[in-house]
Amino acid sequence: MRRKHTGNKVGGKKRQNESRLQTACVKWFRTEYPKFRRLLFAIPNGVRLHGTEKERMITWNRLAKEGAVAGAADLFLSVPSGDLSGLYIEMKTENGRQSEKQAAFEKDVLAVGYGYAIPRSEREFRDVVKTYIETGKY
Repeated sequence: MRRKHTGNKVGGKKRQNESRLQTACVKWFRTEYPKFRRLLFAIPNGVRLHGTEKERMITWNRLAKEGAVAGAADLFLSVPSGDLSGLYIEMKTENGRQSEKQAAFEKDVLAVGYGYAIPRSEREFRDVVKTYIETGKY
């Protein structure tokens, strides 16, 4: 049986690696900071839509009307610290790159008093979060 081509294998693997990294980081956070466990949450704008191109466009348009924003960070830590109102976190692997829409989102949130971090490993995530919660810096 011939398999249907479903897209770029490298992109799929990258998405899986970022997903595993994000899952490990969220698990660590919820163990380390149980009182804040519900205050770190995912923003699933990068969810893979299924169906035909037209069906995906219809679904994305509905999600956008409901508030989805292309380029929004993967996670939001809704805990004020220091002078910051909260911290947006964009998970990337070592070789991952921020898209133009993600860079524009970063610029917008920094302009209104939020933090924005791009950790590339579980260790970086832990350091960013600990420093942010303890000092308001990241």
